[in-house]
Amino acid sequence: MAVPETSVPETSERLDYYRRIGAHHILPLWVETQRFVPMRPTPTYVPALWRYDDIRPLLLEAGRLVTAEEATRRVLVLQNPALDGFQGTTRSLYACLQLIMPGETAPDHRHTQSALRFIVEGEGAYTMVDGERIPMAAGDFIITPSWTWHGHGHDGDQPMVWLDGLDNGLLALLDTTFFEPARPGGAAATRPAGDTLARFGSNMLPETFRPDRATSPLVHYPFARSRAALAAMAAAAPPDLCHGHKMRFVNPATGGDAMPTMGVFLQRLPAGFRGAPYRSTDGAIFMVAEGSGRTVIGARSFAWGPRDIFVVPSWASHAHEADETAILFSFSDRATQEKLGLWREERP
Repeated sequence: MAVPETSVPETSERLDYYRRIGAHHILPLWVETQRFVPMRPTPTYVPALWRYDDIRPLLLEAGRLVTAEEATRRVLVLQNPALDGFQGTTRSLYACLQLIMPGETAPDHRHTQSALRFIVEGEGAYTMVDGERIPMAAGDFIITPSWTWHGHGHDGDQPMVWLDGLDNGLLALLDTTFFEPARPGGAAATRPAGDTLARFGSNMLPETFRPDRATSPLVHYPFARSRAALAAMAAAAPPDLCHGHKMRFVNPATGGDAMPTMGVFLQRLPAGFRGAPYRSTDGAIFMVAEGSGRTVIGARSFAWGPRDIFVVPSWASHAHEADETAILFSFSDRATQEKLGLWREERP
């Protein structure tokens, strides 16, 4: 084993000691302390942006090359450029684009990862979550809770694309990943369409409801409602210095995050907005629902337009700017950090 670097003065006796304990797979804590216990977050991934206009032809090409049956899920992972040998967009989260073509079905399966869908384009497709058929429309936020059966289908006549967000990296770190493939006969609807929206989407809860999991019982958040809430907020109050008008998707049964491991947000930047620099410890993935502008991350400026995706690393100073009114969807590992008492932010 190589002798590790240390800020403690080296002597021949110490070097010999490091070699001998290294043979037993032991390291002294005082060696490379700044590397393993840094003064501030030092994420191993970098800011990055993926332009939807560049990705869409590649996604459609995958639709021609690989059938839905072969792929199970026809998904392209947005791999962070700095995470060589590690699959992910940040260390804890995946952002992916999934394609389903007209007439196709994606068989049901389940896994311990929590998953979100943010619908990018198309109409006529649906996802089946825990026995409920949920129609998909552009801008909708849909939850697949951990360890629930889910599958997809498409009755429309145009390609359907959505953003997938998953906590794969977090579960891999904790070694808690389980996966179960399709059941014989596939998924069947056991609840009427719109069931969870009817029961939990009107600031009311069924009196007999007893939560049995940490994820929101409301698994479908239609974009029309979310966008209207942002517009009402913008009409009633000035924008936040850093975020514009930003709202968090919540669990109506608890008031907490809609998902136990990921915070999910929607924000509106008014035309001409120039946000103040901001940073927080959660690594965040953004998708542009509407509008155009740019986000300055550290010393780099990333110009974005509709459907583009970008990532802001942990503790990276960033500022949003909008050329026209813009709506950004985002998700991060903030929910996990807050539960552990680790999340912090820095505002002007």
